[in-house]
Amino acid sequence: MQFPSRTLGVVAVTTALTLITAGCSTGSGSGGDGKKLTFTSYGSGYQKAQSTAWLKPWAKAAGVTAVEDQPTDYAKIKTMVDAKRVTWDVVDTEPFFPVGACGTYAEKLDFGKIDRSKFPKGTVSDCAVPDAMYSLVLVYDPDAYKDAEPTSVADFFDTEKFPGKRLAPGFATGGSIEAALLGDGVAPDALYPLDYDRAFKKLDTLGKDLSFWETSAQSQQALESKQADMALVWSGRAYMAAKNGSAYTPVWQDNMLAYAVLMVPKGAPNKERAMDFIAYATGAKAQAAFAEDQPYAAVNADAKPKLEPLAEKWNTARSDIQGKGFYQDVAWWAKNQDEATERWTGWATG
Repeated sequence: MQFPSRTLGVVAVTTALTLITAGCSTGSGSGGDGKKLTFTSYGSGYQKAQSTAWLKPWAKAAGVTAVEDQPTDYAKIKTMVDAKRVTWDVVDTEPFFPVGACGTYAEKLDFGKIDRSKFPKGTVSDCAVPDAMYSLVLVYDPDAYKDAEPTSVADFFDTEKFPGKRLAPGFATGGSIEAALLGDGVAPDALYPLDYDRAFKKLDTLGKDLSFWETSAQSQQALESKQADMALVWSGRAYMAAKNGSAYTPVWQDNMLAYAVLMVPKGAPNKERAMDFIAYATGAKAQAAFAEDQPYAAVNADAKPKLEPLAEKWNTARSDIQGKGFYQDVAWWAKNQDEATERWTGWATG
């Protein structure tokens, strides 16, 4: 899974508001009584699917006028909160931001309305709940490795047994640091705090065989044009590439599970309504509908999306995939993202 053509941790300039009127044309369904909720996400097909599966049906049933904005912008959230002029009610973000800003720029959620028992263990915080799940997974071109097949992330760094071009996320939060430590023998449960120097030294061993993708769209394009023999990519982009004919094979051992979240900015004008919407959006029915539309796994344990065989192959909600993976440590990243980004940039440009 991946966010639409974006680099994690990087946000763009906010576009103009787009109104979506939900509900009936008369009575409470018209939204004429001032009942409104503003939802902000990353745009493209990702936000369109969220709107179709979550926002429109909830707004119609609640008699609320739904307003959409894009893209998610952490600097804008901070500016609005600091100025006490918040216009966004619910925002789709990376988990790092609301975890690190809980109580300052993010409201604590109402778990009297939101059922936290249905989410994967460790993904819920006081100020955010998951809304879509994916993983960073190793994929390889079977034509390049006919004699021996890679079986774990460690093989990404074994250039003697598995020669060839490598592709990985080109930003600190993307998982390349974690992958390098795994490749150097660190166990998944001992990754944090991240040892930057050890990770960069391991990445250096790949030399000119290693290149980076900066957006998830680039990673998909690279798979479709066979630019690498092995790649670390978001599962959703690998699935989309497979739909377009790519033959890359996933290696789920040591896949890094990650997720997007829903948060409420501090001082949101429709705070209680926001809690109602989050409860609906993360419910089983809404989650199933979203997973059927986009290459993201449902986060609600009761969701039963009807997936085609290829989509099921890349479905990171599967227990066997979960059992071979580990979750990126959101709490650690919430505290250390700036330092990690600075260290990554220094290494990458050094």
